[in-house]
Amino acid sequence: MAGKRIRNYFIRQARILVENSARDSEGFAAYFSEREPRDEEILGLIAVTVLLSGQYYFADRYPTPAEALAALSASDRSEICQEFRLHLQACLRQRLLV
Repeated sequence: MAGKRIRNYFIRQARILVENSARDSEGFAAYFSEREPRDEEILGLIAVTVLLSGQYYFADRYPTPAEALAALSASDRSEICQEFRLHLQACLRQRLLV
């Protein structure tokens, strides 16, 4: 159950991160518009952003977001990365339409 909560938390954070970047012409979304991000890039970006936001809710269990991500199963991390990619593609398409 805890793993599912952590996975869902990071999926929400990935969506927020993509949406915020898609609004910024110099954000990472523009960088990834030419190529698909690797899992390591996505997970690192999420971990750092969550840490810097100061809104990390699992500090009682995992001191850093990177440790929480590492504690997830490979399939959970893959699901987070896939959701990030799908949301990134949707936001980039939307940006092109506007």
